[in-house]
This record gives sequence, C-alpha cells and structure tokens, in this order.
Amino acid sequence: MVTLTSVSVTLPKDKVPTKKDIRDIIGTFFVNEWPSVDPTTLSMSYNASYSNAHCFVERPTPATGVSAEPLKAFIKFHNDSLGVLEAFNSLAPSKQEEAEFCYEYGKLGLGAQLYGFFKTQDGTLGRVDEFLDARNMEPEDVEHATIRADVAKGLAEFHVLKPSLDKNKVESYYEATIGGLKKYHRMDKLKTLGKEGGVDMDNMIDYDFGTKLQKVVDRMESMGAKLGWCIHDVQFMNVMVKNDPKEEGRKVALIDFEFVMQNYRAFDIGGHFMQKMFKWFDEDNKIARCRKYTKEEKRHFCEEYTRQWNKVTGDSDTADQVFLEAEHGYLLAITFDIHNMLCFMCEVGDKDPLNLLGLQKLFEEFQSQYAKLEINK
Repeated sequence: MVTLTSVSVTLPKDKVPTKKDIRDIIGTFFVNEWPSVDPTTLSMSYNASYSNAHCFVERPTPATGVSAEPLKAFIKFHNDSLGVLEAFNSLAPSKQEEAEFCYEYGKLGLGAQLYGFFKTQDGTLGRVDEFLDARNMEPEDVEHATIRADVAKGLAEFHVLKPSLDKNKVESYYEATIGGLKKYHRMDKLKTLGKEGGVDMDNMIDYDFGTKLQKVVDRMESMGAKLGWCIHDVQFMNVMVKNDPKEEGRKVALIDFEFVMQNYRAFDIGGHFMQKMFKWFDEDNKIARCRKYTKEEKRHFCEEYTRQWNKVTGDSDTADQVFLEAEHGYLLAITFDIHNMLCFMCEVGDKDPLNLLGLQKLFEEFQSQYAKLEINK
C-alpha cells in the first residue's frame, strides 16, 4: 500500500524546485544519507511539459565509496493534466491509484521502483521513482528485432496484470470517447483555429469519427477481441531503452501510466504500430522521418506478443488472431489521439501548425486503415 506523505517543502510560484527542495523531498524517504547531502553538490535537470514536470537528480558518491541509499532518483511533479480531458476524468486512475499501480508494477520487476508518493506544502503531488539508466525509444529502434520483441513481450505482460485498480467498463471508455468526438464534429471554432494556424482542417472536423469508431468497436466485439489493462498513451517517449541491460534481461521498460484503463489489448498494439510515425515532442516536426511499420515487422511483433500472452495466461491464441485485432486497434488508438488533440485545441486555442499537421496525418491514417479493413461492409 502506497501512503501519501507530506513533505516540508513549498515550491516556488513557478513550481520549479530548487536543489534544496529536491534534497529535502528525497530525504523524506531516504533518511540516513540524503538529508545531510549538500544541495550545491547535486546534479539536477528539470523539465516541464504539458502533462507532468519531471526531474533527474544525482548526488556525489560518498567518500567511503559505499552507499546504502540510491545515488540517483527520478521525480515526477503532477500537473492537473486531465483537467482538459474531461471525458476521462471518471475513468483514468487518480494520482493515488497511479502511484499504487506503479508500486505494484515495480515490485514485479517490470519497471522502475516507486520510492515515495508525496504532497508538498503548496499542494503539489509527486512521486520519487528509481532512476532508469535508459533513453527514450526512437522510431527507428523497433526496426531491430530484439527491441521490437521486447516491447511486444512488455505489452503482453502489462495487459494481463492483476492490479488493485478497480476495473472500468470498456463500454464506458467508448461512450466517453465517442461522445467527445461528436462534440467536436463540425465545430466552427476548430475550423477557425486550423485556418489561423495555416492548415485547412475543415474536412477532418466534418468527418464523423464518432459513428465510425462505433462501427470499429462493433467489429471488435463480433470477433471476440480480448481485453486487458492498457496504457493508452503508447507514444515512443513512454518506452525506455536501457543503456546497459542485464545479460538476458529486457532491453526496454514501459513508463507513464496516467491513462491506465481496461480496453481491448489491440488498442496498445495497434497504437504502438501507429506511433512509429510520430515524434510528438519534436520541436521541428511531429511526423517522424522514417518508414512505417512493415507488415513483416507487425507479424513478428504479434508472434512475440502472442507467445508471451499464452505463456502467462495459459491461453492458446494465435498470432493471426492478435494481428487481426491489432489492425483494428490501430483505429482505436488514432481516435484516442484525435479526440485528445481536438479537446486541447478547443480548450486552450491551440493552433500550432506542427500539431495541426500531425492531426492531419492521423486523419489520413484513419481514412486509409478504415477503407483497407472495409469496416462499412
């Protein structure tokens, strides 16, 4: 059980912590060595983002060369990132539930260990996690069979987890998403923002994503597509590639479980295939400069996924079955991103041309995949 711990730190108005703040936060959970560390000796990097700010910190090795507590840690400061995405407020885990999930996931040896869940005096929630010696995955990484296989195995293990989270009804997720998509359908405000950003979005805004998504869900139900605990936000920044993995160990680790909910397992698999085309945090272009997942790579991924799923569950699924589900999951994942980006546009008036071009690319991918799968027939 993860306990919310009050820390004797008040963040500045800009919410950027000082080195002393960081030392005191970590020192709340590691009480022998960290509290006496000179803050000026810390190496620290802080990054703010739309969703959550985060901070990497490292202290010097003690003079004895031996330390009983971690030298490095990763701190996440929670923003109210779901505030804009009202559709999922009742479905996504609370910060307390997310912390509990991360703790359970780390205890299984599948991800970073959670050291502490805290609240500052100014009300900011955050987590102190194990530092992973790893980098964010790049789209080209999955062109290597070993990394691709490890991501597949990692997703299979994630989907069959039995966390303490309450299960949401999958129908509730699609009611929320379809309702949101219908809200933005033909919205003049979004068309205006597109034009102001230099991108004509009219065809996309007039496209009836909600009705088409319901048809995809109906198809998933008719084929008996299987459910699991899905990450949903499977962009490549949320997969870490370890710099020095243990021999025979996994080369990747999954992170960021803010949207963990029950869904079709195909959502994450198809979403992973789709996200190879995007680099959402790139400052020059949100569309990745690389080729798409090939059919052969998708097949290999599904074979590795199925093997791991069956190993853990005792099922006898086939790679063809998982591949067919994933081809439809591709559409589920696209509508998640489109819904969220339209919501963000509407609420904050976003008209960044790079974001708009990314949206257009998602639209094109949806149309192409929808036609290929002959959903209307």
